[in-house]
Amino acid sequence: MGSVRLYAIAIDEVRDIFRASEETAARLRSIAADRFAGPAPSMPGLLGKLGPVFRRAPDAPVVRPDVPSGSDVDTLLSGRYVAPHRLGACWTLLETWLDVLAWGSVGRDVTETQLNDFDFDLVRAGVPARYGLRSLLKTGLGIAMMPCPGLATGWASLDHARAMADAWRPAVPVLEPAHSDAARGLLAWLDNYPGWVAAAAQHGRPAPDLVAVLRA
Repeated sequence: MGSVRLYAIAIDEVRDIFRASEETAARLRSIAADRFAGPAPSMPGLLGKLGPVFRRAPDAPVVRPDVPSGSDVDTLLSGRYVAPHRLGACWTLLETWLDVLAWGSVGRDVTETQLNDFDFDLVRAGVPARYGLRSLLKTGLGIAMMPCPGLATGWASLDHARAMADAWRPAVPVLEPAHSDAARGLLAWLDNYPGWVAAAAQHGRPAPDLVAVLRA
């Protein structure tokens, strides 16, 4: 089972993560430390003193391929190349930051087939294909990191998010029962955009766009 997740955040704020200011970088490092940091394993005594004998020091932290490390944080904040074997961890790290930075987010477990069926039902109900969920995944994010296997991303402007909500509203009542509840939930989330736009202006942040991440 995969998932699709939507974030209300300006695309420029997403891209700025990869060229973060000192203030932003400090905040993002704190978030990463709170979420992922753990004590390094300690091996006192004789075994600890034999570190040079081993290819990896016994007390060195284990870097797991699916868990972000301090090196991953440095890589993203400086916009450096992400090695293929660290893509999974770095995408987990980026989504963790998006969860905190976004004005709101919503997600659902979904398979590729279910996503296609949902979009087809929207079209059957009169919604233009450009306002389907899969249409959000055609652009990529324009960031310095490639998708990892099984992941697709994209974004749409604030105007598109507004038009998407307007197009969905009359269609929801005529969707198939399997899709109507999901559509109502997503529409209720989209209807929060006016409040988020006002809050962004009040805090001196750009108005939120719509960012999508699909994990197959």
